[in-house]
Amino acid sequence: ESGCGKTTTGRAILQLYEPTAGEIVFDGINLTHLDTKDLRDMRKRMQMIFQDP
Repeated sequence: ESGCGKTTTGRAILQLYEPTAGEIVFDGINLTHLDTKDLRDMRKRMQMIFQDP
C-alpha cells in the first residue's frame, strides 16, 4: 500500500530517524541503547531495499 509508513518504519529501525519514545528491537537486541560503534556493527546486518516506481 502506498503511504502506509513502510519507508518510515525501515528508517526508524536503521535509526536514520532518532526515536522519541519506545524501543526498537532487532534480532533480540535493543537498538535504542547502542553506542555509535555497536549501532554501526548492527547496521551491517540490515539494509533498505527500495522499490523502483
